[in-house]
Amino acid sequence: MRSGWLEGRIYGICEWITRLAYVNILWGLFTLVGAIFLGVAPATVALFTVVRKWLLFSDNDVPIFKTFFNTYKKEFLRANKIGLFIGLVSYILYIDFLYIANVREAFQLAFSVFLFVILVFYAIMLLYIFPIYVHYELRFLQYIKYSFFIGMANPLMTLTMFLSIILLTVLFIYIPGLIPFFSVSLVSVVLMWCALRGFRKIEEKQNAIHRSNSKA
Repeated sequence: MRSGWLEGRIYGICEWITRLAYVNILWGLFTLVGAIFLGVAPATVALFTVVRKWLLFSDNDVPIFKTFFNTYKKEFLRANKIGLFIGLVSYILYIDFLYIANVREAFQLAFSVFLFVILVFYAIMLLYIFPIYVHYELRFLQYIKYSFFIGMANPLMTLTMFLSIILLTVLFIYIPGLIPFFSVSLVSVVLMWCALRGFRKIEEKQNAIHRSNSKA
């Protein structure tokens, strides 16, 4: 009995390893298909779509390539709007850092603190924007707004995301051979897993408020 359970666990782990490596390779290939700049956002949306299905329907045999490819095609233009927004904001923040480096010393601290706060808000938005994109059907600006507000409403999950990414970064630095097979896919699993729990908590609160209002 114990042997059968152990074999099942080993098989499950091996299956997950294979899935993660496969979808990570797909992400890299489809990013290249879009000439990197136009491919990274739709490939990331396709990746998170596959991961979301894995986490929500663990007993469902998700057709990985079909799901990835269809999502990539369908969301190519909409996903690139998100990608262009992220790229533009990242570029503006980069310019701001260069500006602070050359500003007078008396103003550097104030500007640095302000920019750090903006950077934290931006990082929170980045953690949630793709999980929210594949989980909800919203308008463009709502994805950005909800990414920030949901991140702020779930500080424990947001902190878990930050710490997990730091730990994974350290892992990839020490074992760089993992990067081609697990870098993006592992990060997406962590972010999607945490985000789904955050979504569930918000939905439970909303349902509780709705029931309370109905009784009143």
